[in-house]
Amino acid sequence: MAFKKSTSKAKSAKAAAETVEAPAAVASEDCCAKCDSKIADLDKKVADLEKKLKGLLEGIEAASKLKSELDEAKLKLSSEVSELKEKAKSWKEKADVNNDGKVDFEEVYAYIWRRMRSRNSSPRK
Repeated sequence: MAFKKSTSKAKSAKAAAETVEAPAAVASEDCCAKCDSKIADLDKKVADLEKKLKGLLEGIEAASKLKSELDEAKLKLSSEVSELKEKAKSWKEKADVNNDGKVDFEEVYAYIWRRMRSRNSSPRK
């Protein structure tokens, strides 16, 4: 009779194990579904960040191109300014009759008067 008691205990233990396994399977399915939804959300966030990064890289590329164009324009302007300074210096030397380093109104007037009365009144380039 002891044998019967042990079988009933074994049956009750087996039934208890089955009831424990059933909720664990349900819980693991819920966990997998939650993990899958989290993975999908993370994939969307990564895709959005990649799009933003691509836009930022394009912006940086455009800014560097603009900077190089500005540098070229700056060099061109500086060369033109230096050329104009040289021309102004030569004009100032020609207009400064008394060689005092300053050009006053009378010297400018005399220079213009000489230019207008000369054969070649328009300046050379």
